[in-house]
Formats: sequence, C-alpha cells, structure tokens
Amino acid sequence: MILLLFFAQIEISAQLKGEYVTKKLTIGDPVEILLTTKYPDGTALSEPFVDSLEPFMIIDQQNQLVQEKGFAINTYTIKLVPFSTGQLKVPSFKFLHREGEVIDTVSSNEVLLLVASVMPENMEDINDIKRAIEYPNFLPLIIAAAFIVAALLSYLAYRFVRKLRKARAVTRPLPPPWAEAIAALDNIPKDDWLARGLFKKYYYAISEILKHYLERRFEFNAAEQTTTEIAACLKMLRIPQHEEFNGFFTRADMVKYAKYVPPQTEMSTAVDAAKELISRSRPEGSAEGEN
Repeated sequence: MILLLFFAQIEISAQLKGEYVTKKLTIGDPVEILLTTKYPDGTALSEPFVDSLEPFMIIDQQNQLVQEKGFAINTYTIKLVPFSTGQLKVPSFKFLHREGEVIDTVSSNEVLLLVASVMPENMEDINDIKRAIEYPNFLPLIIAAAFIVAALLSYLAYRFVRKLRKARAVTRPLPPPWAEAIAALDNIPKDDWLARGLFKKYYYAISEILKHYLERRFEFNAAEQTTTEIAACLKMLRIPQHEEFNGFFTRADMVKYAKYVPPQTEMSTAVDAAKELISRSRPEGSAEGEN
C-alpha cells in the first residue's frame, strides 16, 4: 500500500518496483525502490537522504524528471542490497523543503519486504562420505591447543590495551568541550575552502564540531541526531541559546542539502558565529582555554 504525504502540495511515495513485489528475495539480492515526488514548479526541494539505512546499502540511484500541468514529477529508482533476513523495513526517505527562510522536512512512507536466507530450508547434505581417520590422530589436540593459546594471547593483549588506554586517560585528560571546539574551528581552512567554492564541506565541518561540542557539554547524543531532534533536546534541557543553535543548524542544512549559497559576508563570519554560540553556552566563570 502506498502512503502519500502532503505538505504544501508536495506528494511523496515509496514502493517496490513492480517486478520485485512478488519476487522471492534472498540476502544479498538487489531490490529496487521507486521514490516518486510531485510538487509545484519552482518548489525548492532537496535530494533524498536518510538518517540510517541499516541493514541496507545503496548501490545505484537514478532519477527522471518530467513536467505535467504546472507540476514537476521526479522519480528516483534506488537500488538497494539487504544484508539481513526476515521482514525488513526500508526507512523513510527525507527531503528538505524551503519556503522563503523557513525549512521543514517531508518524508516518504516506509517500505516492507521479506528477505529469506540464501540456504534453502531442509537442505540435505550431499557431500561424499570422507574416509575414516586412522588413530592415533593428534590433529584435534593440536587444533585445540592452538585455539587455547590464541585465546590466551588475545586476552593478554586486550588487558594490555585497556591498561594503556587508562594510563593515557590519566596522563592526558581531555580539554573542556568549549576549548576543544574553539581549537577545532580555528583549524578549519576557511579562506581556502570558500575560495574554492567548497561551501557544503565548510558548513558540514562547522556543524559537526558544534554537534560534538553539544554532545560533550550537555551529555546527549547530538552527533547522531537531526537538527529538529537537537533543537528539541536543547529546549528540554532549558539551554538559553537553543533557538540560536537551531537557527545556525537550519541555515547549515540549507547549504548542505538544499543547494543554498549564503551571502559572502555570512559565510565568512560563520566560524565566528559558531565560536560566539560556544562562548555564550559554556559554564559561567570558565575561561575559553581552561583545562
């Protein structure tokens, strides 16, 4: 069943390509998803993306755009390979939709499919019978002894690595999150990237540094969250700057996903703006480079 989601006259649907609806799939078999978007001409809609595609991997993606009575219809043919069995769920594909300065996310429906194991059920052994092994046979004892020695060496290596990591943690404490983030922002080759037109890479680097800062500073999994989820967490934690962080991440998403190019003055001051957010959200009385 196809689920249609409407947002500002945008229609999005995902479904199995016809030949795969009845085809019996096994692990590793490619399967094609038809992702169809229909929206009014001139609508700013990004390319599709997903937060996490496990247990699938995209191996090919093509799209075809046609015009029809004031609407654009863009059909993406996405070829996936499953790496698990059972009833699997292809997650929703997301699009960023921009209307003026407002950005929102629209999503497709999920697609269910059944993937069987490669080996057929009730498969009988058809290998030839091996000849009897003459005794005394020391091979099993040798294999067992080698396994025990390997396991012991692995355990000793694991203990050694743990002690080494603990020693490093004691002798090299992490800098405070605000000092770490400021240092990382200072290392961004801003002038070089902007001169070469690497705007997406520039804003992606700043966003990742800010997410890592928020994760260490306020102890929530910001690195794995979307802008909407980060904004909700900051608001729940009653962080005074939650709206400003949300505004910065939203502008960065426009550059990364919606092909938006900000004014040169805004791009040149993006690093300074990120530093200002970090400075204002660190604990009172702490210095920028405090250890």
